[in-house]
Amino acid sequence: MVGHQWFPWINNPTPGTVLMTSTKQEQELYNESDSKPEWRSLLSDYQNISDSYFTLSKANYELTGDNQILQEHSAWLNEQTKLLNRTSAELMSMNLALSLENNQLMEQIVNLTSTNVKLTQEHDQLVQYTSEEEDKKLNMSQTIKYLVSSNTQLQDEKHRLSETSILLREELFQVEENNQDLLEINDKFQREIHNLSEKMGAFLGDDCEKATTHNMQLQETITELQEENQNLNVTLAAERQEAAERQTNRRTEMDQMMADMHSLNEVYHTLDLYCPVVNQKTKERICKKCPDSWRLFQTKCYYFSSHLLSWSSSKAWCQTHDGDLLIINSEPEQMFIFDTSLAVEQDSRLWIGMTDAEREGEWHWVDGSTVTSDVQYWLSRPGMESEPDDWKLDDPLGEDCGHIDTTENALKSWMDGSCKIPYRWICEKNV
Repeated sequence: MVGHQWFPWINNPTPGTVLMTSTKQEQELYNESDSKPEWRSLLSDYQNISDSYFTLSKANYELTGDNQILQEHSAWLNEQTKLLNRTSAELMSMNLALSLENNQLMEQIVNLTSTNVKLTQEHDQLVQYTSEEEDKKLNMSQTIKYLVSSNTQLQDEKHRLSETSILLREELFQVEENNQDLLEINDKFQREIHNLSEKMGAFLGDDCEKATTHNMQLQETITELQEENQNLNVTLAAERQEAAERQTNRRTEMDQMMADMHSLNEVYHTLDLYCPVVNQKTKERICKKCPDSWRLFQTKCYYFSSHLLSWSSSKAWCQTHDGDLLIINSEPEQMFIFDTSLAVEQDSRLWIGMTDAEREGEWHWVDGSTVTSDVQYWLSRPGMESEPDDWKLDDPLGEDCGHIDTTENALKSWMDGSCKIPYRWICEKNV
């Protein structure tokens, strides 16, 4: 307290004036200390305080520099904090996006799981179908062997019939020659009868009794000759009738054989078409079959989808697989596609290749042909409007594309629908 009263510069020291004031005061104190001994103690305290002050001033200066460094570091930390905040916001945004993407991936996983189950089912169906195809192939091989054997027998029969026909022609020629001989014999008999009649007339004037006897003999001879001639004519007629019947029977047999040969040629043509010979030496055949997942019926392959697409997308899918949407040409084909669709999946609708998009009510197939009245299987319900009805409540544009409803009767299952609705579909293409 005493030092602070006598040395006011200590209370508010300033760097520029401290040393100068201190030196001046020290000089005065030293001067006074010579005359006043109590000041020596105070001067000693003053010197200690001055040393402490210098030390504190130096420490304060250093602290001021450290404080400036700390402020700069604090500003840098504030910048880093702002950067971290921005980074944190970005990370939170990325985390939200990743969460959304994760949800989408989970949905895709669920969809893929469902698709995998369907593919597994389709694989099982394909395995069963492959087994059935192997059985059909075995049956086809047996059929081919039977056809080859039948062809050999038919060739032998044809050769035998040719030889028989030649023999018949020879027999007929022989009959004609015999007939000519009989005609010549008849003419000869007629000439002899005429000569005998002339001789009889010549002998009438000589001896009536001899003539009468000779005439009777001649009449008997003539009667015998006429009977023999009649028998020869009957025999010749019977031989001619028998030859004609044999010729007719042979011609009938030949016609039947030619028909069988024609049928066999058609069978072999079909066989060559679907089971061509791959080795001319061994006559080995390999039968064609439809691609995987396609089913054979008559001369076409059919694909029954298990997924859903719009009518136009279904048509595009079929065309990218070298086919087109189904065109129904007969009742057996309608029954086949209906039963197969029902076997693939119960209670479903499937797009087929007909539309009246160009002009309402005029239905055409995808190949441009008209849907004919003799091959139509539209749905009709008692007391309700029959299909097609161009229903507009679901789609203001109406219903311009055809599909089959497997919940209905097979021969009354066609319906029109909005082309935008996704259904299963049926493709077809040639073998």
